Amino acid sequence: MARMDLSQQRFATLELLLLWEGVLNRSRLSSLLGVGDIRASQLIQEFRDQNPQRLRWNTKSRSYHATNAAYTAASFSKLPNDRAASLARYLALVGLPYVTGEMETIGPICAAFPELSAPSPQVFASLSQAIRTRQSVEITYRSMGNPIPHKRTLSPHHLVRAGRRWHVRAFCATHKEFRDYALGRIVDAVLIGLSSERTEIDDLSWNTQVPVQLIAHPNLSREQEDVIRFEYFSNTASCTVTSRGALVGYFVQDVRAAIDPSRQTPPDYQLAVSNLAEVKPWLFHPYR
Repeated sequence: MARMDLSQQRFATLELLLLWEGVLNRSRLSSLLGVGDIRASQLIQEFRDQNPQRLRWNTKSRSYHATNAAYTAASFSKLPNDRAASLARYLALVGLPYVTGEMETIGPICAAFPELSAPSPQVFASLSQAIRTRQSVEITYRSMGNPIPHKRTLSPHHLVRAGRRWHVRAFCATHKEFRDYALGRIVDAVLIGLSSERTEIDDLSWNTQVPVQLIAHPNLSREQEDVIRFEYFSNTASCTVTSRGALVGYFVQDVRAAIDPSRQTPPDYQLAVSNLAEVKPWLFHPYR
């Protein structure tokens, strides 16, 4: 698909703001896009001319407000994954600041918790460059199994944010297999001028698609089950999420879905995996 030109990008930005803030006004657009008030007004007018049914003028706030038609005609569907992707683009646009209890929030949206394991930009950049150029990289790494800093030569193919942590998916020259390495545990990363030993094409776990079927935890009451269905499953009995085999364990862990409902019980676990036989080979130990 061709990359959007500047005009399309700005229209996409206006749509995001309209959908997730419910309002379009000149000052907000000026600050986000770095354009003058006159140009911001022109952009809003151009957007309105093409989408008159999506906006209505509010004389009190002197802003354009979203109509029901704006949400009906939204570029994303009603599927949660599409909504999540749209929300992610909106948050990338406006930022998601973390604020402590002593600080005033800037705007109505903030992150509740700090980022405890943000990767080093130098490490992130080196790995990103190695992936783009299909080169091997030597890292100095610390792990729970081997806490002393040690060297590993990797052939990375993806940087992955799983839950609250970043990992690099890579082929390890020492272990002769694809593994995940937490970026927060990488001391340094240096490109060594060698081509990648293996690529993502060779990573079976990465390329295997695994369906994970989620249901409400069986120990919930009927009324509680209805709440879970409303929140997660669009009022259906379950939902199936397709995950790469290498990422199944992270997904199950992140949504806190019970693997053993007799031990993992509410309120700590409100979801459960129903197709355990299919999912089990891809889970972290000790659930394999």
